[in-house]
Amino acid sequence: MKKVLYLLPFLLSGCSSMYIPQMANAPLFEEKGETQVELSVSTNSAYASLGYACSDKYAVVLNGNLSFGNITDYNDIFTHKDSSRAKYTDISVYGRYAHKYLEAAVGRYNLLQSDSYKLEAFAGAGYGTAEEKSYRNRYGLAFAQVDFGQKVKKFEWGLSMRLASSLHNLDWTDDYGKSFDKKFSMVHLEPMAFCRVGGEHVSFVPKIGVSLPITSPAFELVEGAIKDSDYYRTTVLHVSLGVRFKF
Repeated sequence: MKKVLYLLPFLLSGCSSMYIPQMANAPLFEEKGETQVELSVSTNSAYASLGYACSDKYAVVLNGNLSFGNITDYNDIFTHKDSSRAKYTDISVYGRYAHKYLEAAVGRYNLLQSDSYKLEAFAGAGYGTAEEKSYRNRYGLAFAQVDFGQKVKKFEWGLSMRLASSLHNLDWTDDYGKSFDKKFSMVHLEPMAFCRVGGEHVSFVPKIGVSLPITSPAFELVEGAIKDSDYYRTTVLHVSLGVRFKF
């Protein structure tokens, strides 16, 4: 029961958090020279992915996300920075919330040597920041990812599984102006499902995924600081809709 109560802040935080997972990019490359560009949006962020198959076995990808709070007063489609309109789970009720993240990866594709079924694996690293009026989180992340999918005419579906380890550097200021900082690490398991519908060169891509903290930071409350659970939140469920261009 105690463990469940501890995880509640993670499960309830759908709006603003110290860590918004990168929606996994599962290109499922087919041949050398193939280039893919994907643009998508979720309720709190915009995502972009670029991938290139540089040989008949290996490929590189570049992914990133930018939360809406970087360019607008809305931290999430369903919330506003005004505390009178924000949900109680929104930690950014005192100001604009801004999250940025960029990653790069290299991997091996077409492991099954099949025209219909695709299997690929990637490893990479990234860097992100999350800022709000009273706190800032900077983190580095390393991950391994496996993608599986099937293509049937103009329809494609797939599953992606990512294991990520992140190192965070969090600092914040309490209501009395006193500063605090904490370094900690987390491990996340991030499965994702997607489908692609459309032509050979342009297709629509809905995705749904979760980020499950395997290890969570075990913090003691710091005297004079705001409760830890107000800051150590991650976005668990993420859904996006995008467009993929293939060349």
